[in-house]
Formats: sequence, C-alpha cells, structure tokens
Amino acid sequence: MRDVISMRDFTRREIDAVLDVADDVQKAIHNPSFELDFRRKYHIDLNEFGTELRLLLENIKLANLFLEKSTRTNFSFRSAVITGHGYAEGFSSPDDTSLKKGETWADTVAQFAGWGYNGIVMRSTTEGLPRWTKESLTKFHHLVEEQHKEFKLPFNYHVPIILNGGDGTNQHPTQCFLDLLTMRQIARAKGKDLDGLDIALMNDLKYGRTIASLMSVAHHFNFKLHFAHPNRFGPQAHRLEHLAFHGVEYVDHGENFQEAMAASLIAYHSRPQKERIGKGEDLISIKKLGRITRAMYEMLGDKGPYLMHPLPVDSETFEEIYHDMDLHPKNVTKFQSMNGLYIRIALLALGLDRIVVDEYKQSTQEQYERTHLRNLPLREREDSEKKLRNPRTGFIEGNGVVLDHIPAGMERRLEGILGFEHSHLPIVGAAYMPVEKGREAQKDMIKIHAPYEFSPAQWEAMALIAPDITVSYVQGGKVVRKVRPVLGDYIEERVKCGNDACVTNMPYEHAPSAHHIEQRGKEKILTCHFCERTDTIEKIYEEQRFNYIGQE
Repeated sequence: MRDVISMRDFTRREIDAVLDVADDVQKAIHNPSFELDFRRKYHIDLNEFGTELRLLLENIKLANLFLEKSTRTNFSFRSAVITGHGYAEGFSSPDDTSLKKGETWADTVAQFAGWGYNGIVMRSTTEGLPRWTKESLTKFHHLVEEQHKEFKLPFNYHVPIILNGGDGTNQHPTQCFLDLLTMRQIARAKGKDLDGLDIALMNDLKYGRTIASLMSVAHHFNFKLHFAHPNRFGPQAHRLEHLAFHGVEYVDHGENFQEAMAASLIAYHSRPQKERIGKGEDLISIKKLGRITRAMYEMLGDKGPYLMHPLPVDSETFEEIYHDMDLHPKNVTKFQSMNGLYIRIALLALGLDRIVVDEYKQSTQEQYERTHLRNLPLREREDSEKKLRNPRTGFIEGNGVVLDHIPAGMERRLEGILGFEHSHLPIVGAAYMPVEKGREAQKDMIKIHAPYEFSPAQWEAMALIAPDITVSYVQGGKVVRKVRPVLGDYIEERVKCGNDACVTNMPYEHAPSAHHIEQRGKEKILTCHFCERTDTIEKIYEEQRFNYIGQE
C-alpha cells in the first residue's frame, strides 16, 4: 500500500518506475495486442483480476473528496477507476456535505474509511492536510479494529491510501507525475531523456502548486530551470533554498518570458492563482505580461518550446494561453492532460498492490522511517568531577543543576519555554561577565538549587534554543554528571509552524506541529512534517514561535 502525498516522498528510481508503468498502461489501452505482454511483464494473476487489463482495478472503491473544485484531477481519477472496472464516488465541494454543519474533516474522511473505501483522493486549501489525514485515519483504523475484536466481529478493511490532488500552494504530486511523463515523451521523441533538460517555469511561480512540485524534484533530473514571472510572483524563498541546497541551476529571467522560452525545450506555463493573490492586484498588467500568443511563437521561430500547462486556462480573466494557440503544433496541453488517465491508473494499481514493481514497493517500516526519523535527544559526555567555586560559573552549595552556555540574553526566555516561570523551584538566572569591565555578557546560565530531572520535551527545547548548552548535575557542591542535550531528527509540538495555511494552525482539527531537522552547514533547518515549509531557529526565535512547555 502506498500513498501519493508529496513528490518529496519519492526517489528518482521510484518516479521512473511510475512513469514506466504509465507508459505501459497507455500502450495496453491503445494497443490491445500489448495486453498479454503487459500481464506477463507485471505477473498479473488472471484468475484473481479477470481476463482483461481493463479489470485491473476491479472491486476497488475510490472516494474523491474535494474541498476545492476540479475537473481534470477529479474526473481523471474517476475515469481511471472506471476504466479498471472499479467504483468511484465523492463530492466536488463541501457545500452538500455535513462539513457545512460543522463536522470536522477528520470525522468526514473516517466515514469513508469505515465504509471500506480503498483510496481517498483529496483536494484542500489547507496545506499539509493530506499527510495529517493519513495519520488521522491510521489512528481511527486502530480504534475500530480493536472495537471489532472486543465485540468478536470480523474486520478486514485496510487504511485507505491517500492521493493528494492539491493542498493549497504546497504540492500536487499526481499532476507532477503526469507532467514528468509528458516531458519524458517529448524528450525521447527528440533523442533526449529527462536528464539535463532546460525547462522554463512561467507566470505564477509563487502560488502555483504544480510549479512547486516540479521544483521539488528538479534535482533528481538535473534540470536547468528558467524562471519568468510578473513582479511579485517569483518563487518563494524556501523553494529557492531547496533548489540551491540540491545544486539545481536556475536563471531568473524576470518578466522576459520570451528569453526564458528561447532557452528551453519545454515551457511550463501556469494560471495566475486569482483565488490566492491579494486584492487590488493589477490583473490587467498580469494578463498582458503572461499571455502566450501565436505571434510570440512566430517571433521565437525554431526556438519555440513545447508549451505545457496544468489547466484550466483562465480564459475569462487572464487568457494566459491565447485562443489563437489552440491548434498550434507546439501546444501540447491537451496531450499532457490525457496522460492524467494513464498516470492515475498506474498510481492506483501500484499503490493498491495490483501491480508489484520492486523499484516502487516499500515496506510500512521504510515509509515510516522516511517521515519519522528520530534519535535520542540526549547525549552524555564524560567530565571529571570539579567544584563550582567561582560564582560567575555557577556555585551551588549542596545539590542542584546548572544550565551553562546559554546564549547571552536568552536566559529568561528559556526559563519560560521550559515551564519554570510558574514553578516553585529555587532558580537563579545569571549572566556571565568577562573579567574586563565594560564588555557585554557572553553567555547566560540558570542555576536550580534543588535536584531536578528534565522531561524529553525540555531536553528538546534546550537543544533547540541553546545548542551549546551543558547541564551539570551537582551533589555536595561537586559536578557528578555533565550532559549535553542533542536534537534528534524529528520533533513534535516544540515550535509552531510559520505557515498560517498549515493544518497545524487549524485548531479545530487538533493537528500537533511536527518538524524534521536537518543540519545544513552551521545552521539547523526545520521542515514542517505536514506542509513542508522550512524554518531556521533564528527565525522561530525572532517570531516567538517556540511552544511553552506546560502551556501547549
């Protein structure tokens, strides 16, 4: 069983496996003589799944639960299941559901899981909701499984796979797969392959989730990216940081669309997200700048790239692909959208184990480790016993704990985050002053004049805020143990995500914050487990987004 939540969850080998299966699905649909080869290649048991490729998804139940309207994603998934003799149902907006009565999303999707649906395709404005939905359904499944055992009833449902049809400005992975399939088909027809292609990404690069998905996998294919966009619609900073970290070469051509197109084999245009842009934007200027016309292609001549677009084209407001391009041979947008059927059949067949490919199949443990890596947040280092005699370095007469090497000026904030402000512990905060007068304190410290043991949450908080901190346990005025807390790879509920559209900032769904931690040079980068937005400790501190322990 395999979800399709984010392109960041897939390796290059896994992406290639999906594209290869989709290629074969297309051949089998359009060339019946290939069906037998298809079944042999993928070891399909005819007795189990029928005698035709078109029975590949027989008895599969798919729920399309869309909180934003959709034509291509919604109905291509429905078509994929119907083509394989499965069943698809769902809703295209929350208007006709109990969500309008105040029901939570968690309770809504739980109903479909409880009715035995094998997969849920979802679309939402809330970023990170698909991954959180999977985790919510897993907990629900465990509950009802135990209840069936208690009541001595049979139960053989599985947790539905989640297929992300778009979550806000974050990801649209199934669209990305069909885009990559289209790009590979174009490249191979020209004697090339995906590797090393020049790709122009154009128009709304700030809010477009299809653009974001392509950028997140560009490093797998060594793409060279050419950006062209209206002012203020360039890529978000955290996406550029991701490209830079992975060594992806890109050129920002600013508002020069033709220059970016002339440098590329494929130009990936996008619809300005008028539902996400701010009020008062100069829509007329955006329309004029981003419109692709036949005259533009005539000026480009032989340098005119193949034109892709995730669709729909907003002909009412922007006309970003002008009507005189409808039948232009380089306009492959309709060809591109047709690939959605083959890709979605492939993803469903692979994800529901109707087709097994070694390069794609992961164990449950492997999938978990990709998103839930965690080390012990505590590392001890040996140190010889010594008396803390110098008041500047923290003198304790009897038993207690000294927190040393806290960044200067951060002692009071750390006390609050650790939950000490409302405790009755005998605590003294101090700033270490150098011998030379007139110089600022170089570090802070906290002395607890009583025995104390820290919780795992407190260890993580200390390691986040004061990465050089040491914790000295004192008995009879002597240090008997010195510890340095060290962050693991994953933390929960220590910091608030800085993305207001993230599911963790939607309190009615009760989604706890969670972040992956990665060391990049001298800086720790925190990536939201759900919406994939990145943060630095410095930014979190400046915006006061640390969660206070005991007040979460």
